[in-house]
Amino acid sequence: MDETPEPLRALEALLEGDETLEQAATLSAVLRALPELQQRLRERRQHVVYTLHERDRISYTDMAPRLGVKPERVSGIARGHSRSPRKKAGE
Repeated sequence: MDETPEPLRALEALLEGDETLEQAATLSAVLRALPELQQRLRERRQHVVYTLHERDRISYTDMAPRLGVKPERVSGIARGHSRSPRKKAGE
């Protein structure tokens, strides 16, 4: 990734400053929260892409450049397909 997306820039502050126990604890908490957040973000993206396609009739071809993927991948996103296997709860 060349540049950190705007919504994540606040997290970059965790990469700076003196090394402290508080910093380590905060980094650990963020890392523990990421898998669940990533799942929720995927689900929301699927919903948004599906809605844009069905409700607004935006083609996968038109969405692809904005999402940085091929139209086939946009179709897969709308159907809820993932390119990587997800861990099940408790793994």
